[in-house]
Amino acid sequence: MIRKGVAAIVFRKDKGRTKYLLLKRKLNWKGWEILKGGCKLFESEDKCLKREIKEEIGMSEFSVKKTKIFNKFKYQKLFQKDNRLYSGARHRIYLVEVFSKRIKIDKKEHSGFKWVLQKEALKIIAWDDQRKIFKRVTKKLG
Repeated sequence: MIRKGVAAIVFRKDKGRTKYLLLKRKLNWKGWEILKGGCKLFESEDKCLKREIKEEIGMSEFSVKKTKIFNKFKYQKLFQKDNRLYSGARHRIYLVEVFSKRIKIDKKEHSGFKWVLQKEALKIIAWDDQRKIFKRVTKKLG
């Protein structure tokens, strides 16, 4: 079974430059990633996105642009959530602009965060699929 979810490229404008938020993953694997999460049973993607933003970075004010892009991937091993076994996930990609650099991360999932320029993000994002999508979605923002 494939788990439905959302992923967000979170950014803010800083003195005419665009900075992107990356989260340092510590649960299940270690490395830098974009904000992402699975939808609960019967939860819409839009509600899932708002919940994930609140849970993972503590933000409640932001601007959202839904893309038509999806990231599909297989898990390295079966993942169990809510009495269901998943072999992979399919995340809709969103662009999320925030207006503050203050972040309150979920310390169960992440050990840190940083605001980076696009070039640095492309160097440190852990997964190739996330890097490709990040590059595709952000090419107009810089």
